[in-house]
Amino acid sequence: MRRESGFTYLELLFVVGLMGIAAAVAIPAMNNALARNRVFTSSELVAAQVREARLAAITRNTTFRVVFNCPDGAIRFLVVTGVAAVDNDADRCTTRQPNDGLPVFLPPAVTFGDQAPPNLEINGRGQISAVGGGLMPQNISVTYGTFTRTLVVTATGRITSPAS
Repeated sequence: MRRESGFTYLELLFVVGLMGIAAAVAIPAMNNALARNRVFTSSELVAAQVREARLAAITRNTTFRVVFNCPDGAIRFLVVTGVAAVDNDADRCTTRQPNDGLPVFLPPAVTFGDQAPPNLEINGRGQISAVGGGLMPQNISVTYGTFTRTLVVTATGRITSPAS
């Protein structure tokens, strides 16, 4: 008598069912991990812009602004020229002055929460202040879906995230 090896239909159905249950549990966890990763990466982009602007201000001994509400969701650091008509121009983000940084775009659907943080101004000694006289330290919240990461920017240039 000859024996054939293999799996029965019932055994295959059972294994495929177990795989389906495992996938049903893993997919939401993966989506949450991707959302958390998007928030973390975006907040690190914001922090990198502030650090780069501070480095440029110290290196060039001039004042720079970090602007968070540029068109199309961009963050950009801009040199302060000292000419009010240029520095306060509504289209300043879209124009280019020597030593301006390039725009950095946040991923789609990543926001600063309810409102964009105030623009930051960094002097040639690396001291940071909020444009318009806001108090320091400033909290910058980066949000994607239900996930938020808050960065704290101090007047001395330290950037931390209390939650991480």
